[in-house]
Amino acid sequence: MIVIPGPASVELGKAVAKKLGLEAYPVEHKIFSDGESKIRITVPVKDEHVVLVQTTAPDPDRKFMQLLMMARTAKDFGAERVTALVPYLAYARQDKRFLEGEALTFDVALTLLESVGIDDLVVVDIHNEEVTKELQSSHRIKVHPVSAIPAIATYLKENGYDGAYSLSPDIGRKDIVSKASKIMGGGFAFFEKVRDLHTGKTTMIIKELEMKGKKAVVFDDIISSGGTMARAIKGLKDQGADLVAAVCTHALFMPGAEKKLKAAGTDLILTADTVETSYSKVSIAGLLADTVKQL
Repeated sequence: MIVIPGPASVELGKAVAKKLGLEAYPVEHKIFSDGESKIRITVPVKDEHVVLVQTTAPDPDRKFMQLLMMARTAKDFGAERVTALVPYLAYARQDKRFLEGEALTFDVALTLLESVGIDDLVVVDIHNEEVTKELQSSHRIKVHPVSAIPAIATYLKENGYDGAYSLSPDIGRKDIVSKASKIMGGGFAFFEKVRDLHTGKTTMIIKELEMKGKKAVVFDDIISSGGTMARAIKGLKDQGADLVAAVCTHALFMPGAEKKLKAAGTDLILTADTVETSYSKVSIAGLLADTVKQL
């Protein structure tokens, strides 16, 4: 087995390799003046099980293309099997069509990944596991969804949020807070969120909870603009919550997101290292290594 970190996940790839008791061999890469990427695999891969580690944010188009180049090159040079560890998989959120003529980008992404020879795809906290299973049935590639939520919840429990209430911005993330609550205690619930299909703007109905003097954690799979999370935090603070944490697996953090969260009164921002930020205090290296061992 050979672990090859991509340009977007060098440190995570090295950590995964270390957990597996292996050496990591990051690709050589450069960005040309026109924005195109050059990728070179630096170790022989013939007849090997190659494990690629490459997240796809920020700059999803470039990092997704780099992943495709890595996989195809590994196959071109004789890799027997290619497993891609993709902590954050771009384009997976568009897993169904809401309007006539929309591209089904998750299906397109899976088609591209299998076309370059990826046999197994490991993704962390994919947007919708049920839809993932449905789409996978029409593809050769095997998709293995795993979750960072237990590791995140354990970190919170050990760092001041034991017994905190676990809350989700909407019922669609109920699975996340259910997992977290089993570790942290304190129970779980969700806000109701309504999204305009044309503008993308969301409005939230804050469920009435007895939060005065209590601790709460708002979980989501992704924080992008920060608007939804900020409204949830403000609602909890307005209801008298003592400590409120804003937590996600994937920190995309568009410009202004952190400012919104802090202005809303959050006491802690915490993410996993699927996308590396200054708030990535929870490593998924062990989770990914354990998953590879089971493939």
